Amino acid sequence: MVRNPHSTVAPPRNDARNGAAVRALLVKLARPPPAVEDEGALGRGGMGEVRLATHVPLGRKVAVKRLNPGNSSSEDIEALLSEAWLAGSLEHPNIVPIYDLGLDAEGLPVLVMKRVEGLSWASLLRDPDALARHAPGLRPLEANLRVLMQVCNALHYAHARGVVHRDVKPDNVMVGGFGEVYLVDWGIAVAPGPSLQLAGTPVYMAPEMLGGGRAFISALTDVYLLGAVLCELLSGRPPHDASTPERLAQSVLASAPTLPDDAPMELAALARLCMSADPTQRPQSALAVRIALEEFLAHLGSLDLTTQAERRLAELKPVLEARSEDDARRGFDLFSECRFGFQQALRAWPENVRARHGLDTAVRAMVRFELQAGSARSAQSLLRELATADAALSREVDEALVVEANRKQELARLEALEKSLDPRLESRGRVAIAIVAGVTWIVAPMLGKALVDVLPGFEVFLSGVTSLLTSVGLLAVAWRTRARRTPLNDQLLKVTLFFFVSQTVALFALHFLRLEIGDKIVPVLGISWFLISGFVAVGLVPSVWPMTVGYFFVTILSAVYPERRYELIAFGNVVFVSNAVWLLKHQTDSPRPPGGEGQGEGPARG
Repeated sequence: MVRNPHSTVAPPRNDARNGAAVRALLVKLARPPPAVEDEGALGRGGMGEVRLATHVPLGRKVAVKRLNPGNSSSEDIEALLSEAWLAGSLEHPNIVPIYDLGLDAEGLPVLVMKRVEGLSWASLLRDPDALARHAPGLRPLEANLRVLMQVCNALHYAHARGVVHRDVKPDNVMVGGFGEVYLVDWGIAVAPGPSLQLAGTPVYMAPEMLGGGRAFISALTDVYLLGAVLCELLSGRPPHDASTPERLAQSVLASAPTLPDDAPMELAALARLCMSADPTQRPQSALAVRIALEEFLAHLGSLDLTTQAERRLAELKPVLEARSEDDARRGFDLFSECRFGFQQALRAWPENVRARHGLDTAVRAMVRFELQAGSARSAQSLLRELATADAALSREVDEALVVEANRKQELARLEALEKSLDPRLESRGRVAIAIVAGVTWIVAPMLGKALVDVLPGFEVFLSGVTSLLTSVGLLAVAWRTRARRTPLNDQLLKVTLFFFVSQTVALFALHFLRLEIGDKIVPVLGISWFLISGFVAVGLVPSVWPMTVGYFFVTILSAVYPERRYELIAFGNVVFVSNAVWLLKHQTDSPRPPGGEGQGEGPARG
């Protein structure tokens, strides 16, 4: 067992029949030996050899099995005949058919069977190129699983007829050149029953195959062997350690195979289940094993997508941790790729645990990244993709949403304030009114000069009338624009209206109190207009500084040259209009303020 743990251990036979009785039965049948022409050896085992021959009556190639020279004891003869009768009773596409049974010239049994043109499965496992030639277009794992499914078919048929193979292993499986699969070597096959003696191949055997005690051989023994072969497909080696008899026994009794981490979870779970030390924990038939393998193959495309998505997920994690701008863009790309891969895998197989876990892991990572980036809404949207709710992460997102909402409210308030104070907003109407008023004031001084020459005592009164009319005009403007004034226009209107109303009251008070100031009226008006325009330039609209300067000089010059006071005040108003025209052009050419009206578009307002 230790020198060659891959070889079959055959128990001694204690059958009531013996070789002589069996041989006498064949002689009594008086059959001639099979008509075959030997063409050379195909293989040799411990008990017999298999040779290639031509079956003369039909002219076809067959395989002839006979005993080795020196192996002609009654037990050897009985073993060969038992194998022949057993295999001959099992007609199944995955079991080599028996054509004939007879005696050779020495009176020893000769078994004629179908010749399988192919290789043993064990040799294909050692030679991936040969496996690719036998299963073109299939991945090695898929090709091997399809072979194992055919072995399951053969065993399920044998179990239905009360036969347990007991020696399922890649060496006992032949794969033909056209994909046909045969389970061979039924030499130690038995009916279900107590296991009295050790039998089988050490590196694959089930605990009950050690024999003794309450050990019982059944169809579940072959199910264990299917799991042992599946273990070899996943790990590249049989499941049991046969370096010493003690380690072998421990490995068989423990039946806890070590499988690689990258083995597909479904197959690894199936292998461990089949190799349960307790037979009642194993799948209940070879058919159940085949169905599990079929389901895995049906899900193989989903698993491939999962594997590719997992690679993207492995790239995603360090990229998100870097948090640089370039890495963030790369992170979004990787997340999209791995999320799409996991989603497609789940669409193909909704029960794909790996894909669901991978998708949830990717989503959680991206939710935390969005939270750290301050994108609570994006994090909330991603959170909905989790298969199961994550209470802790949901709380983090809710807290971030509150913070983001407060931040947006504050930002909106500041934006609204900035917008309301933007001098470009609603400036077209404001400047247009100033131009109309300024032109009126340019004409008014000329008319006022003529009236003063006719009514020399009413200069202050006439100025009060002009101021009153201006106040009434401002009140009309205030009423018409009350629903759409900007804060800036509102402030300008209130300041200007207050100034002209105050000026009107003051002028009428001077007139009716007989406090005539005569030609000093223009310097007084000039200084007041200088002050009000200066206040606006300093506090509200800096661009009106030219009119402030203009009214300053009007005040000085009209005091020095009182006879030119009306021409000077008209000149100051020309500066006022020029400044307003410049403002209108400047505001029209300026960029449109965010969310506001352009100054060259729409009706004049404000």
